[in-house]
Amino acid sequence: MSSALVIGSTGATGIHVIGELLKCGLFEKVTSVARSEIDYQGPNKERLVQEIVDFEKIEEHKNAFKGHTHMFSCFGTTRKLAGSAENFVKIDHDYVINATKIFKEENPDAKLHYILLSSGGANAKSPFLYMKTKGQIEDDIKDMKFSRLSIFRPGSLLDRGHDSRLLENVGCVFAKGLNFVTFDRAGIPVTMLGKALVRITQLPSQQQPNEEGNIVEYFTNKEAYELAKRTDIPGFENDTETGVVEEVVEEVVEDEKK
Repeated sequence: MSSALVIGSTGATGIHVIGELLKCGLFEKVTSVARSEIDYQGPNKERLVQEIVDFEKIEEHKNAFKGHTHMFSCFGTTRKLAGSAENFVKIDHDYVINATKIFKEENPDAKLHYILLSSGGANAKSPFLYMKTKGQIEDDIKDMKFSRLSIFRPGSLLDRGHDSRLLENVGCVFAKGLNFVTFDRAGIPVTMLGKALVRITQLPSQQQPNEEGNIVEYFTNKEAYELAKRTDIPGFENDTETGVVEEVVEEVVEDEKK
């Protein structure tokens, strides 16, 4: 049976990834690597392992990364919360890459599936710090050559609850309206995004392996929506929720996380 590790697990999307991983029952162990604990009271809660870490000293927690087949990164911040461009890059990029390197190093003989929550518009050549950093993260993780790398590039993250901010709430109203006319290309509720991130682990890739035998695949906002709504995927046949917010966890708010 598979096992999964999640960073960014206490944020608005990561908290739902944890819930979906446990609820589906397909993972024998789910490890949350975070700065604080999650109060999860849903199905299979005995499978949840919580590793409280200081990401500045992530090397001290190598053992938490061993023995997993899947790693999810839902980690992120904003320049405003970070306080400076330098701190933003350190938190958003360096913390993720340092943790990812440990995951790869601690599981050298396994076929690893890495699921990255990136952003629409991510591009390492972008003049905008946020998009440039997200693109650099993608490129650096691609260089690690995972057996399978699934990169999600959503639009606006909707229904973030009390983890959202005023301008985001205003933007969400417009994004929901745009979804209607753009066929779900503008934004996605974090509940649905969490479902999509987990569901992809149970589907074979439609992407052909590259010359080194590895798979790199990308998912747009619309494709994430379609994944989240599917009930024909093994382990999710009885999940009929397609957009209804279900509170299976009590969210621990960390403003720098997604």
